[in-house]
Amino acid sequence: KKGFAYEIENDGIYFDVSKFSDYGKLSRRTAEQAEDGVSRIDQSIKKKNKADFALWKISNEDEPGWPSDWGRGRPGWHIEDTAITEHFFGPQYDIHGGGLDLKFPHHEAELAQQEAASGKKPFVKIWMHAGMLTIEGQKMSKSLGNFMTIDQLLKSTSANVFRLIVLSHHYRSPLNYSTKLNQEISRKWLSIMEFLAKLDLAQKSSKE
Repeated sequence: KKGFAYEIENDGIYFDVSKFSDYGKLSRRTAEQAEDGVSRIDQSIKKKNKADFALWKISNEDEPGWPSDWGRGRPGWHIEDTAITEHFFGPQYDIHGGGLDLKFPHHEAELAQQEAASGKKPFVKIWMHAGMLTIEGQKMSKSLGNFMTIDQLLKSTSANVFRLIVLSHHYRSPLNYSTKLNQEISRKWLSIMEFLAKLDLAQKSSKE
């Protein structure tokens, strides 16, 4: 109704990024740079702009789908989260978190959708994007065999050492977990405990 979206017959409803002047303000990208963030569900040769993304996609018979005014289909990837947050928090709220890999295009699309629909800005006051975790310099992946859960980690590393590893890095910075890092932080944790033990001993001596 506000002109930010358009329908492609037998395909779906797409968000027109050219109609939203602030598109790219979160990730500092222009609409022309945005096509590298197009997902499989957003692909269509009939789109007005390469960076336009799906709000509602018509489903094939072998795909999940729900009835709508445009035919049986499913929501686009980005609008699912926007609908959930609007339902529980309203059109605006304070803090939105997530990994750096979600900043673009996912969070950029969430922002565009909500501000275009409600007309209220800002959609979110504070965006907090956490750095990515790697294992020995590689992205954690089951296919690489380097996938590790917290439970698995705590079998060989104390919870306090892991806490210190996390606290030693800025939340936006990438964290590369390695055996060497574990050993370094373990030594630092022992030094902290030794220092606290000495303080405790000194306090007890002063009372005596």
